[in-house]
Amino acid sequence: MTAVTQMDDPPAAAAVMRPLPGTFAVRTGVADDWDEYLGVGAPATLSRRWIMLAEGRIPGGAHTLELSGDGVPSVALVGGPVDRPTGHVRFDPHRVLSGGSVDEGVAEHGPHPWRGLAPEEVFPCCLLMFPNYETAPVGPGAHDPAAVRAYVDGLVDWCRQQGMRSIAALFLRPDFPEFLDALRTRGFDVVPMVDRCDMDVTWPDFDGYVAGLPRKRRFAVRRELRDIALRGVVISERTVRDQEPELVRLRAQIVTKYGGTPDAEREAGSLRHLREHFGPRNVMVVEARQGDDLLSFSILVRDGARWTVLMSGTDYDRPDASFTYFATMFYRPAELAPRMGITSMAYGLGTLQAKKLRGCTVNTLSAAALLLD
Repeated sequence: MTAVTQMDDPPAAAAVMRPLPGTFAVRTGVADDWDEYLGVGAPATLSRRWIMLAEGRIPGGAHTLELSGDGVPSVALVGGPVDRPTGHVRFDPHRVLSGGSVDEGVAEHGPHPWRGLAPEEVFPCCLLMFPNYETAPVGPGAHDPAAVRAYVDGLVDWCRQQGMRSIAALFLRPDFPEFLDALRTRGFDVVPMVDRCDMDVTWPDFDGYVAGLPRKRRFAVRRELRDIALRGVVISERTVRDQEPELVRLRAQIVTKYGGTPDAEREAGSLRHLREHFGPRNVMVVEARQGDDLLSFSILVRDGARWTVLMSGTDYDRPDASFTYFATMFYRPAELAPRMGITSMAYGLGTLQAKKLRGCTVNTLSAAALLLD
């Protein structure tokens, strides 16, 4: 389950500052033509509009760190200099790499290369991090071993010139092994950070989805859906609306359940921002209703042939809401996906066992760290 809890108004467009060919440079913001360099098959959440969706998660705001050749970027990532620790459980490189987030399941099993180091020993730090829980290089050289080695060399040299004490990268995807190898070769510690879940849509219909599950799970899914129907609960979908007070109410319950402080204004603002950022037709609400009462919902954002699950909520005060979370999060999307041309669904971090049981694959994202002389 993932949640959108921090969204900012889109920032002003980045100033166009083209570095000389063959040079490493850092500039404020993300260029309007960023997506031209993504490459075929690049994850949707590495695109400009996903970066801008949650740019506020990046300490100091988004910067483009790029190696250029022949006048165009060859390899680029997003991140930037960080002056001090933020204390954030997932976004503070010192906390993550020193083991301070172990209790929250982040870098849970170590090793922790910055354990015992004081913040002043690692800051200022140059952080590589896209804001949507996955980080990878983009550009025509993203999978070229020589290009990514040159990128890492340029990054290290630039950071030394700027007086950085360290370099860190968070949420590194495993399907860019050339970049991970380049980091290790240059002396970075690369350690497991968190697990994320995704589901490839390989079935033609809902029966095909269920058939792909383990035998016991197949029976459990049918039983859960039967029980939901017997209680008079209807699962349906719609586009997001201008105002969503029912969703905000259920969001408050889930925030409270997991130890947070509900903020209705923030939740309503996040929903509006999603609608404005992606357009209402790309933001789908899958909901479970008993009569007029909303029992559960999940929000899926479409980008090309991929859905990303961003928000959910359940009325925990209603016993009849049992299993409706799974119906809105997994079963109805699995039924709709092949009809709507969806080929993959991103389920993000957390609740790994529930997601694995319902067909998700799990990949480990890494963190990397290098102390500079």
